[in-house]
Amino acid sequence: MARRGGAAVGSRRSFWTLYAVLFVLLLLYSLYFLCWVDATITPDRPGGGGKSWKAIASSIFASRRLGRSPDLARAQPPPLPLVASKSAALASPPYDIANFLEADPVGEQEALILHPGPAPQPAPPPPPPRPAPSPKAQQSSFESAPVGSASSAALASPEGAGGAAGQKIWHHCTGQGDRCVCPGTMRWGTKEKWLEVTPPKGKSVVDMECSIRNLEDIAPGDISKHCDCSVPPIMPKLPSKEDLMPVEKQNATQRIAEGKPFWMFCASQWQECTCEGKVRWGNKRTWMVIEPELGQTQITVKCSIKDLPDNVPGDDGKHCECWMFPNSAFFQRSNPGIRLISGAGDTQENSVLSCESLEADARSGTDCGAQMWSASEAFCSEAWTPQANANAGARAMTFESMRQLMRVWVEPRFRGNYDRLYNKSGWIERAFVNYYAGIPAGRHTRMTEELVRSVHLFSSTPIVVVHFGFTTAESWTPEEFPRLVLLNAAPIPVTAGRSFNFNKLRAMMLSRAVVGVQLDSDQFVAPGVDRVFQRTAEEVTKDYPMPILPAHFLDWGPSGEGPGGVGALLWNRYCPAMKEGKCKWQTQRWGHAHPTWTFWATPFLGRWLRRNFRDESLPDEGPKKGLRVIDVKEDEDLLNVGTWEEGGTKQWCKFDMTDPTEFDTLFKKQSSDNAGNKKCIAGMCGDVTGDKRYHKQGVAKVFYTAHHAVDPDQTKKYLKILQEKGADHSMAPPILYHGRFYKTGEELKKAVPDLTCLI
Repeated sequence: MARRGGAAVGSRRSFWTLYAVLFVLLLLYSLYFLCWVDATITPDRPGGGGKSWKAIASSIFASRRLGRSPDLARAQPPPLPLVASKSAALASPPYDIANFLEADPVGEQEALILHPGPAPQPAPPPPPPRPAPSPKAQQSSFESAPVGSASSAALASPEGAGGAAGQKIWHHCTGQGDRCVCPGTMRWGTKEKWLEVTPPKGKSVVDMECSIRNLEDIAPGDISKHCDCSVPPIMPKLPSKEDLMPVEKQNATQRIAEGKPFWMFCASQWQECTCEGKVRWGNKRTWMVIEPELGQTQITVKCSIKDLPDNVPGDDGKHCECWMFPNSAFFQRSNPGIRLISGAGDTQENSVLSCESLEADARSGTDCGAQMWSASEAFCSEAWTPQANANAGARAMTFESMRQLMRVWVEPRFRGNYDRLYNKSGWIERAFVNYYAGIPAGRHTRMTEELVRSVHLFSSTPIVVVHFGFTTAESWTPEEFPRLVLLNAAPIPVTAGRSFNFNKLRAMMLSRAVVGVQLDSDQFVAPGVDRVFQRTAEEVTKDYPMPILPAHFLDWGPSGEGPGGVGALLWNRYCPAMKEGKCKWQTQRWGHAHPTWTFWATPFLGRWLRRNFRDESLPDEGPKKGLRVIDVKEDEDLLNVGTWEEGGTKQWCKFDMTDPTEFDTLFKKQSSDNAGNKKCIAGMCGDVTGDKRYHKQGVAKVFYTAHHAVDPDQTKKYLKILQEKGADHSMAPPILYHGRFYKTGEELKKAVPDLTCLI
């Protein structure tokens, strides 16, 4: 019994001894494991350690969100790159999951989306030490040793692998042809050839397409070229359902009532969009969402296939939309017309024109009111009855969208100017009229500002600017520009597929100028320009109720590549012979789209806009072929077609100089004859080239405005010279014909009685 009991006691002691040994071994293994995980999660810190416990917990948490067990996550060192929203507040390296989770909590609508990146490669042995590179070797383009060995310009290591002190740790970002967003140094190439790209000045991220379109073809013929990043790259956040929601499906009115953000039209293709929030680019159900840069709340996007992917090839309706918060100050500053067409409400505050007010003005018994209602009735009244051959086509705009295009709001800070310059009936006696859309700090806005400045310097006439963009420039003030009236109106819907430039004809109508001179944003005016108003009032009358265009500097015809275009369908109607100078139904030379008009011409403007917007067709008339008006693509084309169709024969001399540099001729020293007449001996002294039918002796130049003023800084320079030369009277007279300068149109007409253009 004693032996058996002693054996039992010894057995129990052996058991507990074995248990203790196993426990100690498990404890040692656990400590080893934790140290290994610590070093793995924070590989850039020498020796590991530091804030690893938080990272370990977050890593295990994130691995469960990714559908992997903690054991599987631990079994795959080193950690996989993260995919994060561009708006996430990234911490400085090292990047651990806790940083991302704290910056963008899981569970919110804009929650961070994580998914594993490319699988890392095993680390090779550390490279042998090399001498420091010479200054000559410090170039961004270089040949490197195989991945994992030292380069003459940088030490490379495998994607995602650790390396010796001083080495970059390269993480695969994307293959050739795709976008890489790298919050560090990016390299482009393959194998032994690499090009390093660092963030632009003032930026912390390299964001570009990895392709030979944007980067040097460092390894010609090698299709394995790709981009790596020195830190885990950022990938675009997957779009949410709301990101992809079409505007017509989002019920903006309901979302505004609930205080929820919604998508609002911002800019058409080829324009720019500035938004306080994210922007999406595309059309219908195909969208690319673009977030502001890290740490920024505002974003500016160039909405074009030159700067963004062509995500809907062949669709001319691509555009940008802004994620708008209805209670924000930014929303309150937005164009009420864009709010209207986006379904974001119809505000009556500062509304100065509507179909209701137009109809009321028509009942007032004035000629102005009657002519304006004739122009706008088809846009405003469902009771309007089409005349013969005025049936709408398949691409007609809806009546509701056309009606919305007749709404106008005055910009609140210019309400005082409007009340002072417009009469009680809502008309302004004389005005320059401009149309534009552009971001507040953009080039088109700056061009328009210089135009407005030139009007205040060299004219006593007001200027009405009709804004069709998202927000206006807050820097424009009535104190600086007391004769500026800034109006807002909705742009033509992108779904209509019409040119933005048809807003020019809309601006001419909506401004309600009794006498108007249209100016584009790439123009400025010069001394003497106010003479055009009196001459317009004399020429555009009840008996000649159509706008007058200046002669174009080129005589476009069926073989020209100008606005009409080679083979443009309009020539089939007006020039069936398709030969220059043989255009039977072309009644005057091609005119430049800088028209002048009076209220008598507003029916003309409304009639031709209506024909285009309703997709009407001009009928076959024997040898005069039919023409679908929607095939007349641009404002200049439509103004010329309308003029020819209605038998217009009047044309201004060239009062819109083709380029600001033409004005250098006025600034040069010219000679005078015995009678005191100025002769042109320096500069561009020739006439605008003549043509075979209408202006055989050429066209006179009249230096009242400059065109193609696309550089605001250059415009400032010319405005300053015009001021100085005007003050000391050292400038040549403004009209030039056959090498001689004239002070007025009357003086020119007296000297050249058979002058074929008006001035």
